[in-house]
Amino acid sequence: MSDRHKLLSRETLCILDKGTIDLTTVQTVHDDGREHVISEPIWADRDSIAVLPYDAEKKTVLLVRQMRTAVYLRDQALILEACAGGIEATDASVEEACRREAEEELGVSLDALEKVGQVFINPARMVEKANLFLAPYQSGQQHPEDRHQDEDEDIEVVEVSTKTIKKWLDEGNIRCPRLLILAQALMSRHANVF
Repeated sequence: MSDRHKLLSRETLCILDKGTIDLTTVQTVHDDGREHVISEPIWADRDSIAVLPYDAEKKTVLLVRQMRTAVYLRDQALILEACAGGIEATDASVEEACRREAEEELGVSLDALEKVGQVFINPARMVEKANLFLAPYQSGQQHPEDRHQDEDEDIEVVEVSTKTIKKWLDEGNIRCPRLLILAQALMSRHANVF
């Protein structure tokens, strides 16, 4: 397939603290000569990380819960999520960003990081790529008092058994896409944790 794509226009509609919303128009010319033009808003922000710390001995994982306005508006609920955050300009590497976010949100220091992959979280609307990791931790070694949350964050750390995570997977009850991917990777790569 040698379809040709061309960016026809990109106009910034809104500048936010966390990126821009741009109206983009892209033309695709297919091999058979058909042309297709699509215009849509795209949120342009920095890439991110997500990590699922797990304790193989105690069979637990660390999750976060915080107000997500979109989820609340839709379901009047909060959801459990994987620890996640943006890669800062001051981070020397993706791995450093992952460790920083784990310390800021969970109060835990992570040494070994196991890369699961890099995905577009919402390829229809966002340019962001999420770098996903698993990491061992020791239950009870968290230091919530050492957390440094951003001023717009109010994060609750939740330790959950891997048995509960497996039940949620089996029942289709994980609603955070990062957590869904990471829980499946943990079950696939480290079955002994369940």
